[in-house]
Amino acid sequence: MNFNLEKDLLQAEIPTNKWLWKDTQPEVIRNISVDVNLPLSSEDELIMKKLIDFVRFSQDPIINDKESIDHLRPAVGLAAPQIGANKNMFFARFEWKKTITNPETNEKEKVIQAEEYAMVNAKITARSTKIACLDGGEGCLSVDKNYKGLVPRSYKIQVEGYNWLTKENINITLRGYKAIVFQHELDHNNGKLYYDHINKTNNYYSEDDWYFV
Repeated sequence: MNFNLEKDLLQAEIPTNKWLWKDTQPEVIRNISVDVNLPLSSEDELIMKKLIDFVRFSQDPIINDKESIDHLRPAVGLAAPQIGANKNMFFARFEWKKTITNPETNEKEKVIQAEEYAMVNAKITARSTKIACLDGGEGCLSVDKNYKGLVPRSYKIQVEGYNWLTKENINITLRGYKAIVFQHELDHNNGKLYYDHINKTNNYYSEDDWYFV
């Protein structure tokens, strides 16, 4: 993402690692989040705006300079407990590059496309028995220790909730990587972390029919 600090920030502060709460702070990270009223209050809107700003900012490799003393680890998603609020909200942003043909020059060029969800009061209403997991395991901005291992998730999920960006209730089916990200963020709102799912006796345990992303 090409993030412009002057135009793209939804709230007044530049995202910083100081916003993040860690698993060493269980009073929030291990607490259950509550549903919020709609439309969002000004306080809850600020929380959502900070979630969005953090993820978008973190995904810009130029403005989020790796050499910066406060470099943010690039995030696909961020949940409200991770910035200190036990509210059932999270933001996820999936970005990819697509090759298109420029109609003026007839030359091929790559453009950035993105799919964003600013979820409020989201819940999983159905899930598959098929298991999926990230081949290299998962990580988390609220976890500084490197917990190695496979994290089994449902390959397909049905999710209901309110998308604050589009101001509408949505009912979506997600598969593979997107389903994994949503489950990771929804775990945060239920006081769970990715390493809770790693097999305790064999951290790389898997079965033949698991789908690896």
